[in-house]
Amino acid sequence: MRQKKNFMHTDLALELQEELEATQIQDGKNGRGSGGKKGEAEADARSFGSGIDVEKRKRDGGRLKEVVITVKNEEGERILGKPEGVYITLEGVDLADNDGKFHEEMSALLAEYLEKLLGNRKKILVAGLGNREVTPDALGPLVVQNLFVTRHLNEYPFARKMRASMAIAPGVMAQTGMETGEILRGIIGKTEPEVLVVIDALAAKTSGRLNKTIQICDTGIAPGAGVGNERQEISEKTMGIPVIAVGVPTVISVPAMAGDIMQSFLESLGDEKMLNIYESWSDQEKYRFMAESLHEELFGLFVTPKEIDEAVKRISYTISEGINRVIARKPA
Repeated sequence: MRQKKNFMHTDLALELQEELEATQIQDGKNGRGSGGKKGEAEADARSFGSGIDVEKRKRDGGRLKEVVITVKNEEGERILGKPEGVYITLEGVDLADNDGKFHEEMSALLAEYLEKLLGNRKKILVAGLGNREVTPDALGPLVVQNLFVTRHLNEYPFARKMRASMAIAPGVMAQTGMETGEILRGIIGKTEPEVLVVIDALAAKTSGRLNKTIQICDTGIAPGAGVGNERQEISEKTMGIPVIAVGVPTVISVPAMAGDIMQSFLESLGDEKMLNIYESWSDQEKYRFMAESLHEELFGLFVTPKEIDEAVKRISYTISEGINRVIARKPA
């Protein structure tokens, strides 16, 4: 049989952390917890050894969830399988819905975290990665389409009170014949931004997170990694300037979805013994199980929700508005 790629991959640090937490519970090594805070946000902080810190908050009665995962050192990189840095996840079941008030809240929260990651940097390049012609991959180009770019307005007094912003949707290699990283390095060399913000569609391994989660991180991104088509890494190491990545999971692989269905099936049966056995398996073990259960043709397939057209448009507005808030506030 032809060798199959492992499509149980997820781009979300939160899903990797949850798997780690479940494994620790199985082993009787649960992370240390602390009580919640009073007030608007209900909080929970945990530490996984000396390498990873996790902080969780709930807002609006649990309607909006925040998780901040900090990978502090090489031990954390080894445990979580993600580069050292900060991974922020914002979750809301209403993110894909036509709820203006919720989208405004999410935009404000996104702007708040982006401000923290940007610090005093005043010159930003925003890159919307992905293929505009493929709806689940069009998030980045759609975000760029709605951005307020200001670099060319610097001669006007009102623009001097804002960050200098530039934006580009570089397309994909099949359209341009160039690596996205090559295009961005050329632009960075010419325009000299202080920070690069990249927007991209991601892959999840939990169907409930599709179009309902925004991940922000300061470690950059490997375009196409979630669908087994990994391109050149876009990070501070390759670009020469800090890279902040903002992504939303829009697709799930069939093997990952099958694993998700298996989890739900065992939970519905109420068979705790079988569920504990399944949850104790590693990704590789679950993948081998799926390899024996699914037809080979299914392994390269990815699934997206049927309402993806409207969902991607709404979420792109939410992200662009969050970035526009940051552009409008120039640090002193």
